[in-house]
Amino acid sequence: MKKVEFVRVRSSLSGFGLGKGTKYSFKGAEEIIKERIENGWSFEGYIPLETRGTGDIEMMSLIFQKEE
Repeated sequence: MKKVEFVRVRSSLSGFGLGKGTKYSFKGAEEIIKERIENGWSFEGYIPLETRGTGDIEMMSLIFQKEE
């Protein structure tokens, strides 16, 4: 049987600018994925959960799967 888990990651402001010049990043997302893979999980993708009016992703859910 397969086990599935979701980990939510929120973007944070990492630079200023006008309009689309403002930069956001998902700090820690790569570390979360790496740690899960090292613990036997496979990274299956992500789902955008919240977006800004500009279409940029505000929060996403990382999807992991593991055989039990």
